[in-house]
Amino acid sequence: MTNDEILILLSEAFEFAAPEKAEAIEALTMESTLDEFGVSSIVALEMAGYIEEKLGIQFADDELAQIGTIKGFVNLIRQYTKALA
Repeated sequence: MTNDEILILLSEAFEFAAPEKAEAIEALTMESTLDEFGVSSIVALEMAGYIEEKLGIQFADDELAQIGTIKGFVNLIRQYTKALA
């Protein structure tokens, strides 16, 4: 997956998990932190669940707990999708 494809997937996951903040999606960049968007740990878990379902993968809980940026999410998704290839 390319960075653009992953960012689209993350945008979809963000909209799914926090629809009330949908307008913030346009500002999503690789350098964005989850805190910037008011993403709580619950929203982050809902985003992860959306991504897991879409890609047919299962993230390790300890890896999810360490994510604080969009880039961290991108790297984790890339790691798991490479394992599928």
